[in-house]
Amino acid sequence: MTAARSVRVHRRGFAVCVATALTLMAPVAMAVPATELTARARAAAARGDWNSAARSLEEIVRAGIDSTDVLYDLGTLYARAGRFGEAIHRFEQVARRNPLALDAVHNLRAARLLLANRDAGRTGRAVAETALPFWTWFAEVLPLDWSVWLTLFAQIAAIACIVVARRRNSGEMARVGGVAAAVLLTGVTLIGSGMAVARIRETPAGVVLHDGIRLRQSPSPDGIEEAAVREGERLEISSRNGAFVRAITSSGRVGWLSVRDVGELGE
Repeated sequence: MTAARSVRVHRRGFAVCVATALTLMAPVAMAVPATELTARARAAAARGDWNSAARSLEEIVRAGIDSTDVLYDLGTLYARAGRFGEAIHRFEQVARRNPLALDAVHNLRAARLLLANRDAGRTGRAVAETALPFWTWFAEVLPLDWSVWLTLFAQIAAIACIVVARRRNSGEMARVGGVAAAVLLTGVTLIGSGMAVARIRETPAGVVLHDGIRLRQSPSPDGIEEAAVREGERLEISSRNGAFVRAITSSGRVGWLSVRDVGELGE
């Protein structure tokens, strides 16, 4: 299966996803009704105008309707339009919110591969995916609320197992099993709490949205340009100054980028 086909296979029918998301959201004030924007996106996608379809969904996201379904569909439209940095940004957002969204994870990898293939065709060199530092990966295994609930559940279950093991009428097997389960669940508690702490302390991250972007020495449109950053590259965001963010690349390079060129990941 080719990478391009992989992106198509997991499209899921974006109009259905968006319509479902809209029915679950509270009414919001929009210049154009969300249902009308959905209809426009559906019509544009039907004729293969991926950029027009994406613009309609972008308006929905700007209005505050950013469910994982909407973001997934927007990422799919970007990938089909060849806007791979923006596609990677949206798929990353979905994967961070819901690690069980395996289709988004699949499309994220497919978009990175498509981007690498494009870069290889241009320059003969490409990077498909850069491994995250261990603590960044560990922090992003589960969303913060999932980690908290896992920790709580494991703590309660461990206490219940200890109570069972200490009951006088418990058999030897029940006591041994209860203690073993309590130890195991305590380990799960430590892992869950560690993930939560790592997520809270994680440095804000973003993705380079466009091709041909370079770091600047200062937070100004007239700042001297330095090293180039790759479209779709993951960055750490250490601070912001007006319309610019101070970014740190995976290779340790530091500089300023316009907020228009960086898609922040958030929670």
